[in-house]
Amino acid sequence: MIELKRSQYVIPSPYRRTTWQGLPLAQLPKRIETKPLSSGIIPSPLSLLKKEDMDEVNEKKEPRPSNVNVTITQETVFVAVKDRTGKYYGYAMNVNDIGTSIMETCKSNVYIKGDYALVLPNLNYRVFDEDSRKPLKDLKFVQGCQYHGIVPYFFLVERKAVIQYASVESVGEYLLQSTLKYEIIGNNFVGLCRNIGDEFYKFRRALATVCGKEEENKKGLDIYLLEENEYVYCGNEPPIQDLTKKLIMKGYLFEQKMDKTISHLPTDTVENVISALFTKFTTTNQAAFAATEKAEDFVLKVRGLHEFLIPKKKDGSLYQLCEFDYIRRCVMKHEKIDLYLTPRKVLHQFIGPLNPIDVNFTGVYNSLLSHDLWEKVETEKAGQSQKSIERNYFITLKKLSNCVYYKPLPQKKNKENKDDVPVQEYQNIVSFRAYVTAALFLGPRQLGKLVVTPVFQVNNSMATLDNVMEFDLPIKILPKETKLVIGVFQTEEQIGVTIDHLEKKEKNKENPIGTINCKVVDHNGMLLMGNVQCGLWELSAPNFISMCSENIGERAIYLTFTYPTYDVPVLMDAFNDDNIKSDNQEKEKLTAEQTKKFKVALESNPLQKLTEDEMKLIWKLRYTVKKTKPKNLSRVVAAVDLTDVHAVAELHRLLADWPLLEPQTAIEMLDFKFPDQRVRDFALKCLDAMDDAELIMFLPQLIQALKFELHHNSELAMFLLRRALRNKNRIGHQFFWFLKAELHDNRVTERYGLLLEAFVGACGKYQIELYNEVKFQLDLIDIANHVKTLATKDEQKQYMFEALAKLKYPDNQALPIDSRMRFTKPVPNSGNVFSSKKKPLLLILQNYDPAGDDIRVIEKVGDDLRQDILTLQILRIMFTMLKNAELDIRMLPYQCIATGNETGMLELVKDSETYGKIIADDGRRLAVTKNDVLTLWMQKQCARPESKVTFEQAVENFVHSCAGYCVATYLLGIGDRHSDNVMVTRDGIFFHIDFGHFLGNFKSKFGVKRERTPFKFTQHYADLMGYKDGVESKEFKEFKELCSSALLSLRKQESLFIYLFRLMLATGIPELKNEDDIEYMKNAFMFDEDDQQVKKNFDNMIYQCLDAWSQTLNDLIHDIVHYK
Repeated sequence: MIELKRSQYVIPSPYRRTTWQGLPLAQLPKRIETKPLSSGIIPSPLSLLKKEDMDEVNEKKEPRPSNVNVTITQETVFVAVKDRTGKYYGYAMNVNDIGTSIMETCKSNVYIKGDYALVLPNLNYRVFDEDSRKPLKDLKFVQGCQYHGIVPYFFLVERKAVIQYASVESVGEYLLQSTLKYEIIGNNFVGLCRNIGDEFYKFRRALATVCGKEEENKKGLDIYLLEENEYVYCGNEPPIQDLTKKLIMKGYLFEQKMDKTISHLPTDTVENVISALFTKFTTTNQAAFAATEKAEDFVLKVRGLHEFLIPKKKDGSLYQLCEFDYIRRCVMKHEKIDLYLTPRKVLHQFIGPLNPIDVNFTGVYNSLLSHDLWEKVETEKAGQSQKSIERNYFITLKKLSNCVYYKPLPQKKNKENKDDVPVQEYQNIVSFRAYVTAALFLGPRQLGKLVVTPVFQVNNSMATLDNVMEFDLPIKILPKETKLVIGVFQTEEQIGVTIDHLEKKEKNKENPIGTINCKVVDHNGMLLMGNVQCGLWELSAPNFISMCSENIGERAIYLTFTYPTYDVPVLMDAFNDDNIKSDNQEKEKLTAEQTKKFKVALESNPLQKLTEDEMKLIWKLRYTVKKTKPKNLSRVVAAVDLTDVHAVAELHRLLADWPLLEPQTAIEMLDFKFPDQRVRDFALKCLDAMDDAELIMFLPQLIQALKFELHHNSELAMFLLRRALRNKNRIGHQFFWFLKAELHDNRVTERYGLLLEAFVGACGKYQIELYNEVKFQLDLIDIANHVKTLATKDEQKQYMFEALAKLKYPDNQALPIDSRMRFTKPVPNSGNVFSSKKKPLLLILQNYDPAGDDIRVIEKVGDDLRQDILTLQILRIMFTMLKNAELDIRMLPYQCIATGNETGMLELVKDSETYGKIIADDGRRLAVTKNDVLTLWMQKQCARPESKVTFEQAVENFVHSCAGYCVATYLLGIGDRHSDNVMVTRDGIFFHIDFGHFLGNFKSKFGVKRERTPFKFTQHYADLMGYKDGVESKEFKEFKELCSSALLSLRKQESLFIYLFRLMLATGIPELKNEDDIEYMKNAFMFDEDDQQVKKNFDNMIYQCLDAWSQTLNDLIHDIVHYK
């Protein structure tokens, strides 16, 4: 072998190299004829080889490295190929390239020969010869992928192996026709899909994998049985106590005027009940059934609701009557049991694909997203470990732009606002002095000191910066869940002054300009590097609880800064090694004082912050906690120094075999205080034991907990998607609306939108159900907005009637508030437009069940319902807990759900009246001062011929419901309790509505608090209970006893309520922004008092309410303003 004569073969310096396509020049074969250059054109050394020597060269060449780590755009397409040794390589191509050119390029990259074709990974579809001779962008398949925001990925294989494959264009036609899901989610999401980023793409792939696995798991199962169980409601009501007493039930034949009375034990099977009814009906009227129909072709339906009693569970075992909520509810309330024999096929309407074309493409869509070819591709490994970097973490500020100081002006009263809420206006200032703060946070823990820049000048909304902000935390121990929290503040201090030196009282004068939370590690576990420009949230102070998300609104303030930058990528792996040794637990005995301190710290309330000594003591005794008090795991986690590699390794080892917790205990570890991913994964492992009823109860908190996940792809997201797909009608239905209601918020648009896309896309025919609900909501919003433009009440009502009549309705459809509520169309010329500012619509809808009552709901457009939804959810949880504690509390937490930005639907409780209207209709002068107002009204209601209760029964209902609401509204600190925010049904059930203020945020008028009592309880209420002139009746004493029992029962679950509110801190509800807002509950639950003292305290509150003149005055003023 000879060397090249460098003197004769001079390569210009930019091109000089010692290798060619992976082959050292020194190893090229001998037969190279080197010639002097005459034209300046540099020939490839390989072009000088004789043909017979090419094979010798090719054998020694290394394939060109994969280039899949590129910025993904609408024009990106990936092709994977195997080399001669079986290794996979991937290459990014452009959709403008011709198919044949792409194939030749890939073949030459890995040095293979032969006849090849492009196919879809794991699918039997290929690009045909005639299609390969045109640009990929002309393929329907590529166009379909672009529409859905899917990165086209092909696999290059030998043509002879795929000769029978179908055309990829048939997949393209399917993709271009599959548009319904985007109409359901919102067409704006289509545009988001086209802005593909790597995290977006990988999250989508992970979701598609879950969908594919769920579909695969159904194979071999009875899909009809699975579907039927989605309409079963069990687990919300307490068990029937007496299982020996027979149930008297009336059975009806659906859509036939036939009924039969039967009696069965609560433990009897539904199968036997169906058989008994079927036999009775066929004996009486065989003609009512088809000749081939049998008892097993029927199920039992609850009157008026899409709720069913079916024979078999998912595992094939038989249901008993006593397991169903409807039966339990009827027994508890002493109500008659009405059941309708209904064809089983009614429950199968959403089984199967959305349309015939889907049959041929089952699983294709998910496979396009979730194929595993990506993982097989050989790519370069990460360059270095974070453990090798000694320097502290730092960023370098570069520039501020669009930086405006919105200076608050004196507030003005809004004359149109009946609630006297002042309007805040701002002056836009574009030149001012400012400074920047930055801190590293791990959950609620600040890692090191706050870093502050000197004061600088902002001119015309711009500032050029050159500040290195270095933190006192080395990169080598930087946890990958860390957030970088940045704030910009306006100040009056002189330029160059460091705000650190100001007195605390002066710091409080600083005005927040904007803030943003940033990741320091990407979704692949790599340290973020390089320049970034991010949009800050204006008028916001730094808040470590907030998501790491950028403001893309018009008023966003743009900050440009540089992350630490290194020559090679940095893998954040310091905490990944489970083999790291940890400090052994100390074995010496505790002193009596230490033992006492340990017990107090372990059992302290969730809002109690542990001292350093307490945390050290708990960590020291972590194995004692694991053995004796495993439910207190969260205290152990809180005691860990998450920047200590050895301590974190020990925590992860503890989690590996820590006993599983009760789901209601484990849910705490999904809030912002627990950023460690393994801790969160352990919590989900515990939550997986939740049945559907329990999961639905806590679904709002779990949806909000997604905001505490640092990256899109999380176990929590996968857990929620799995459970939603396994029960579309119950969990999936609420999952859909909880996500869709927040899709307008660009903080969560991408994360929630992708979850919605995955769920809706995997729903099959259930998409039709969701589409009908979404379309109806959009129509109602249009009607409500037009109604607001009309001047008179008559015009508003007439327009609503006509607009509703013009709409097209399916045979039946569900309502967002409850999938059991189904209607056919609005009752003609019925309903109302309320007179309040937002003009809510009262809708009266025909029940799809001919035997059911009309459905009454209120559509609100322009009102933020998030606080109402949270309050009503907590009330439902309290109600369930009290029922399970065998307390006869008769609360009415009506249904309410948000369907979009300031839009939503509420259930209207029929046969009910507001307390204010009752007072106004009394007729007597200053009726509010007459103690018997409510008593007289109730007597009148019970005297009606159609009344279902006696006056004594109505009083009993009032006592048992009023006790529940007095305790609940006290614990939740419900404010703004005027006489139109409480209601009473004609049978005596008392309940609260409109929860605009809670957690002790009581309203003021002229600087005076309106609420001076802990809850709403007036002389009118006491009079109805028989309390006269200070003499306590039997009913009043029962009321006090029920209040005490309810409060003591709920106190046992005090920690859970703290967890639930803490999980909702990311909602953006104005009165729930940080832990300080929850502090009210700590005092309300009286954590430090014993049960006897709590009972005494609440009795005193009842008397305090009765003695308070302020309640009567408030109701009098409200009566004068609104009814006179």
